[in-house]
Amino acid sequence: MSPCAPTAASAAEPRLAQLLAARPGFEPGFNAVRVPRAFFTHLEVWPDIVLSDLKVAIEYDTMGRNSTEHVGQREVVDRRKDRLIRAAGWEVVRVRTGRLRLLGQHDVAASAITGKLVDRLLDALRDIRGDLIVNCYLH
Repeated sequence: MSPCAPTAASAAEPRLAQLLAARPGFEPGFNAVRVPRAFFTHLEVWPDIVLSDLKVAIEYDTMGRNSTEHVGQREVVDRRKDRLIRAAGWEVVRVRTGRLRLLGQHDVAASAITGKLVDRLLDALRDIRGDLIVNCYLH
């Protein structure tokens, strides 16, 4: 747990964490990943959801009120953050909403926070860590 981690930027992030935590075995609670090189001024990054047992960081990206979030220079920063997380031995899954294009091979497009989205996230986790590992958490 990092005291430097910012609070959730939207109500959607905690809702997604809540739906994921409702699945047996998945209990998001950590809020930081230590990275090998500084991300701006910190040696840690703060993904929206951290699944420490699977070493997977989940980011929930929207275009924001002005349709300027996670595009342009912000997308460049997102890609840099993803590279640092991967360099630390973790994987990243981005849930991308609206017209945001997918950035990584495990990213998921979404229009709403639903049980179906959680199912698709679980499929992405299975692709990353394997059926056996992920399914162990579900039973």
